[in-house]
Amino acid sequence: MRLSLITPYRDRLSHLTTQLAWWQQFSFKQSIEWIVIELTATPSDAVKKLLFQQSVQYLHLPCEGAFHKTKAMNLGLRAASGKLVAAFDVDLIPLGKTLRQHCELAEAAPNFLVTGYRLMAQTETVDIESLDKAADAAALGPEENPSALRKYLLKGERFGVMPLFWRDRLQAIHGWDEAFIGWGAEDQDLIERYLADRENGADRRSLCRCPDLTYLHLKHEPAADWNSEALTQKNRAYYYATKQQRSHRKCNVLPNP
Repeated sequence: MRLSLITPYRDRLSHLTTQLAWWQQFSFKQSIEWIVIELTATPSDAVKKLLFQQSVQYLHLPCEGAFHKTKAMNLGLRAASGKLVAAFDVDLIPLGKTLRQHCELAEAAPNFLVTGYRLMAQTETVDIESLDKAADAAALGPEENPSALRKYLLKGERFGVMPLFWRDRLQAIHGWDEAFIGWGAEDQDLIERYLADRENGADRRSLCRCPDLTYLHLKHEPAADWNSEALTQKNRAYYYATKQQRSHRKCNVLPNP
């Protein structure tokens, strides 16, 4: 298996059906597995049936409180068989040949963590046959704002849309940090830990954001159990605390004689 797509899911049926419409006409899925993890109190037979019809694997994670994305991602990682793994958020639609090119670039350059860009759609569903029209009307992602760009260039923060991780390397750093609950900074934390591993060795890794890889981000409203201000602030505070700890440890490591 070439690539495992992992999608944490809860009550976003309009997004999921749009993704499934894209998947149905996607011609490069023979070596790709797609795993959807539903985070609800009990499994949904309707969702399970919908995914089964499209040969998408369904897993259930009992979760009644805040949306625990990182825990779901680690469950998906344990089930994945692809040599590459990606967090495929339910609101993302690859444009054109993006996903195929993404795989090819990641395989061709294993020491690069290859990521893409996103455009923000004006609607929560799109016609898969008219993706170009939806993309033309979309806005740039917030990570392209000058304030965010300064953090990437000057503060060592790293972000990219749907990075493709090598599964063995991801497992070696124990996947997603489950202290992140809800939305905010869990992806940056993972990217930075993944790149920091063996950073001084022969297999040093770098982040590569490629404009040929473009994803359409479907519109959605805030959810209290996912991206509330309290959850986001807690996650951001934890991210900066752990980032500072990593920096401190790095500064105190003596070079080999």
